[in-house]
Amino acid sequence: MEHLDSFILDLALIMTAAGLVSLIAKKLRQPVVLGYIIAGFLICPNFTLLPTVVKVEDINTWAELGIIFLMFALGLEFSFTKIASVGKSAIMTAFTVMASMVAIGYVTGSLLGWEKTDSIFLGCMISMSSTMIILKSYDELKLKKKPFAQVVLGALVIEDIGGIFMMIILSTIAAGKGSGGGIQIAATLGIMLVYLVMWFALGTYLIPTFLKKTEKLMNNETLLIISIAICFIMVAVAFYIGFSTALGAFMAGSIIAGTSLGEKVDHIITPIKDLFGAVFFISVGMLIQPPLLIEHIGPILIITVVTVIGQMIFSTFGMLLGGNRLKTAVQGGFSMVQIGEFSFIVANLGTSLGVTSDFLYPIVVCVSVITSFTTPIFMKNSERAYIIIEKVLPKKFKNFIHRYAESNIDSGKSESMWNQYLKSYTIRTTICCAGMLCTYFAGIRLLPDILSGFSDTASDAICLALMMASYVSLIAIISPQKNMLFSKLWLSSRKNRLPLAALNTIRMVIGVAFIFTSIEHFFRIPQAVSVLIGIVVVAVIARSNYMSSAAINMELRFISNFSDKTLAAHKEERKLDHDHKWLVDNIYICKIRLTGELKSQTLQQVIGTSMVHVLVIKIIRDGRHINIPNNRTKLMKGDILHVMGTKNGISALRYVIRETVEIEETESEIVTVAEYRRRQEADRIKPENRLIMVPLPVNRDSDFSRKSIRNSGIRHNYHGFVIGIERGNLPIVNPNIDLLLEPGDIIWLAGGQQMAVSLLSEGLLDEEKLLQKFKEFKDGKH
Repeated sequence: MEHLDSFILDLALIMTAAGLVSLIAKKLRQPVVLGYIIAGFLICPNFTLLPTVVKVEDINTWAELGIIFLMFALGLEFSFTKIASVGKSAIMTAFTVMASMVAIGYVTGSLLGWEKTDSIFLGCMISMSSTMIILKSYDELKLKKKPFAQVVLGALVIEDIGGIFMMIILSTIAAGKGSGGGIQIAATLGIMLVYLVMWFALGTYLIPTFLKKTEKLMNNETLLIISIAICFIMVAVAFYIGFSTALGAFMAGSIIAGTSLGEKVDHIITPIKDLFGAVFFISVGMLIQPPLLIEHIGPILIITVVTVIGQMIFSTFGMLLGGNRLKTAVQGGFSMVQIGEFSFIVANLGTSLGVTSDFLYPIVVCVSVITSFTTPIFMKNSERAYIIIEKVLPKKFKNFIHRYAESNIDSGKSESMWNQYLKSYTIRTTICCAGMLCTYFAGIRLLPDILSGFSDTASDAICLALMMASYVSLIAIISPQKNMLFSKLWLSSRKNRLPLAALNTIRMVIGVAFIFTSIEHFFRIPQAVSVLIGIVVVAVIARSNYMSSAAINMELRFISNFSDKTLAAHKEERKLDHDHKWLVDNIYICKIRLTGELKSQTLQQVIGTSMVHVLVIKIIRDGRHINIPNNRTKLMKGDILHVMGTKNGISALRYVIRETVEIEETESEIVTVAEYRRRQEADRIKPENRLIMVPLPVNRDSDFSRKSIRNSGIRHNYHGFVIGIERGNLPIVNPNIDLLLEPGDIIWLAGGQQMAVSLLSEGLLDEEKLLQKFKEFKDGKH
């Protein structure tokens, strides 16, 4: 008779127990996770009344796969773009809870006489609430749409991110890397964070691009295989560079979640996640040892009370700090009174590293089971608790909470230009520096070991090629990025110019330092020569239009990949109300009257071209319309400039013009392009003097393909302006003139009758479609 492997028998036993107990849990309206944990206990070797598994080692391997798929699925539900939507309140809540509970858990462990490492891990385990149990309870109690639930779910997202970094820190401490003290831990953690940032940036740049290129070839089967492949590649990369496998799976999921395929991948991966996730929670239940639990019943009850009360108090306090009202804070605090799946993952990390005691994991499992049972009770009674608290609190304290909540709502509505610019500057510089550092260290440390079997010449050539690849980040950090915020800050006050110049100088110095360090490693030349080469290269990159185009396109590709899912949703919304409404509602036109004397200054001399990306689409002089003026057009006193751009761009242009000539101080109304066109009709402007907009697709054979807007000839040959581009799901309003036009782009041109005639004569526009467009304009549809 053929022998049946014990693994198959164990799997049959596990699935049977899991299925039966999960049905009972459903009947009792308890979380299925609890059913899996109980099932694991019933079939473990510690419980002999029922059949038990034969090879626990095989189950542990499946449990590790369960962690990977759970974290991958968690990443798919997360998406980095959600950070912006959860807001200050969720971030403040998560930070308050995690910091406070880690400290309380450490103190509790120390008072119980535990080892230092056990106490640290205990603090980390009780610092994170269970996303799975809270979501399940919200669904059953129909609370998911409540205001407090949204704050709680946002805080859980931040806690998940914090848990990832917590695992990095715990791994660093457990591996003995922190033996040199706090400074060495901070240094190790800093290096790992640099790798993490670069890893995320590369993943965001490459993975969504690959999925977009191959989307037409994929059905559910191939998409499932590709998604799992990406997950395990990221897991392998995480392990290789020193992170946990759970972090690799989470990063893979979060990157895919940002793409338009994220929801589809989440749907098709769910059965696999459920299967392996069930095995993981069953393996958790198999660790329960009744004698050990009886021995530690005191610590179990103490930690349960500490967890419930601590989570309740500090999550309520965190929500109040985040600017929520008292009722929202209390109801949210009564939701986060348990620990769950992430606590098991942290406990599993301590066990696998061999740095925690045997009793800690089972104790945490018992605390999780108890707090999971009590969670629905606290949720149901949260409003009653609020009423009691509201009656007990002094009136002055309640008024203070109310004023604080109102002040947070008002302060969140605006953000200074300096804060916006510094945020953008810091993110860009950090990502670029991470890219350069990672490729540098890989080129001088990792690759030489891997290529030890090659000749010295071949090894140096490959390492040098990798270093050259890092110049992508170098170009991105050096290329001039004088956006509207930069322009408004520069032009609004002379006091801003020194700090802005200093910030740009810092980028240049970083670039020179990187080039100098690279040259010093591979070539033996005088240091002064290396510095000189670095300065020359940086100067060339900073002045090169081609390099600027490359940097802009890289940045747009990253933005498009990072927000692909959100952009796709917005594009679907636009289709409901004409597909170019995004354009006419985000570009504005303003009239600026020149009241000062001019000495034959041209348009170029008055408005310049480097600081402000706006377009002068028309000049009205004594009732005469000068459409699409060129830079050599001379301006005169009394001219009315019709300026097109974003609100920030138009505001910045006022500063520019005032430095040359006086303008009418009463600011004229800024209107959208759509409103401007309607007023043309109402004012009965002659057709030859009116503004028109037409879309122009770019294909591979187009004269515009792979050319920058500056070099496309659209302005010179066709007498029009590029006011917007649709690139896939990404709408680009008022694009930079150094942006490269790519096949598949739809460029939107604005101009007059002369532009339409030029495009028609070249066969770039379909006459019937153009006439239909004019009819729609006239009928008010566009």
